[in-house]
Amino acid sequence: MKVRSFTKDDLESYALMTRYCFNMSQKDSEQYAKQAIKFCRGFVAEEKGKVFSASFYYPFHQNIHGRKFKMAGIGGIVTMPEVRNRGLVREQLRVMQKDMQEQGYITSCLQPFKPTYYQKKFGWANASQRLESRIEVCDIAPTKEEFEFIRIDNPSPKHFSDIEKIFTSLYNGSSYRDKQFWKEEVMYCWEQTKELYYYLIRHEGKDVAYGIFSYQNSKKEYGVDLIVRDYGYVNYIGAKGLFALFRKHIDQAGDVVISLPENFDLYHFAPCNLHSIMWKSFMMFKVVNVKEAMIHYPIPKDIAFDFELQITDPMKENKQLSFAFQIDKGKIKLIEKSAHTLKCPIDSFSRMFIGRNSIRDLIDYGEVEISDDIIKSIDRLFPKDVVFIKDMF
Repeated sequence: MKVRSFTKDDLESYALMTRYCFNMSQKDSEQYAKQAIKFCRGFVAEEKGKVFSASFYYPFHQNIHGRKFKMAGIGGIVTMPEVRNRGLVREQLRVMQKDMQEQGYITSCLQPFKPTYYQKKFGWANASQRLESRIEVCDIAPTKEEFEFIRIDNPSPKHFSDIEKIFTSLYNGSSYRDKQFWKEEVMYCWEQTKELYYYLIRHEGKDVAYGIFSYQNSKKEYGVDLIVRDYGYVNYIGAKGLFALFRKHIDQAGDVVISLPENFDLYHFAPCNLHSIMWKSFMMFKVVNVKEAMIHYPIPKDIAFDFELQITDPMKENKQLSFAFQIDKGKIKLIEKSAHTLKCPIDSFSRMFIGRNSIRDLIDYGEVEISDDIIKSIDRLFPKDVVFIKDMF
């Protein structure tokens, strides 16, 4: 079994695997394969000329504490049943991580089918829990603000990308998308979706939010549900406008189904009764290039110390990577060595780096070894923060 780069000759094999693994129609599987080769970097595992597994990563940038990092979003991992448990995914991810580093990617995200599998075997860490929530439209409280809801019949990325960029800048962990991803993923109408509806939300002459959704037959006695595909807003008023858009459909839809981050203050934006949380999903995160991640990390100007960072990564057979850094006056640089050490596995470091956990959390969990005299400085360097990663990057 060997791993190699995905080529056009693999399109048919990949479409076949996505039909099996993702239960896609033939049309959707062919589209999925075509868009993957257009703007992703992919790899396949083959044996005797037959492809049995494949994986891709999408190009993004990610907001981490207000600074942009080049991020790879992993998706489309498929494996045929006859070769399960043979380490094909592991080998592809090992090759993929090396390729990410060569291409200049610093961080990576994925939405796993089993979080513990990706954590223990590959070093990805739970960063953002997502709640797929069901809200009865009639329970959304009316708002005093006046909004204009503009339906876009011929949408293009330019209608929404400016709002999306501002939205991403508001939340730690969010992803900046490129034009191709908007076209081929966000705005593509899968066969089972039938039709997507696009709205801009305007307040006092300014576009403050957008919503993209579809209708789906309700499992209740009558009517349809409004299924939110994507959304974004520029401020608090825009968030209120988004829920005002949903309330506008009170005569057409029974429930709104929307994915929200675990720390999203729903009642602050739109007082309503949260009918149910249908299921939870996790977005996982990994620092794939530790040295570059540290060099590009935003440094507070009022801390000064040095330390040696010792990291183990299961994708590198848990061999210890070691880098020493000096931090002073908002700047960071590599040095030869330091008497102060911070030692931890890559998944623990990744959670702290993105703000999911503080160093004190990791100490309590027994996940790190650290010199006592740098705990306060590390706590200042890596602040705990709300992490907001959408289900769809």
